[in-house]
Amino acid sequence: MDKNGQGFPKADRVRSKPEIDRVFRSGARYSCKGMRIHIAQNSLENSRAVFVPVRSFAGSVQRNRAKRLAREAWRLDKSRIKPGYDVAFVMFPDEAGLPEYRSRMAQLLRKAGILAGMRA
Repeated sequence: MDKNGQGFPKADRVRSKPEIDRVFRSGARYSCKGMRIHIAQNSLENSRAVFVPVRSFAGSVQRNRAKRLAREAWRLDKSRIKPGYDVAFVMFPDEAGLPEYRSRMAQLLRKAGILAGMRA
């Protein structure tokens, strides 16, 4: 268990197919280069996320790396995200690293109005 609250426990994940479908169907959508998000409100006291890479990645290594980077960016900044939202991140193939993922995620969450801080 992560002692400083910076982990990514199951309670912070959108896990079931009906929940994921709800976010994609009824959620607001925001895009930037390399990433798109869908956001829907939930009735919980925390915000949850799911990470979905598109199928056009060159292979499983690149696809899984994109998911790892996106999860780490979410984990680092989740304390600044307003509670009560389900967020689906859709990643597209590119050669971005963690700083780019964090800045894209912050940009999209700021567009959606659920990011508290102004740091990118």
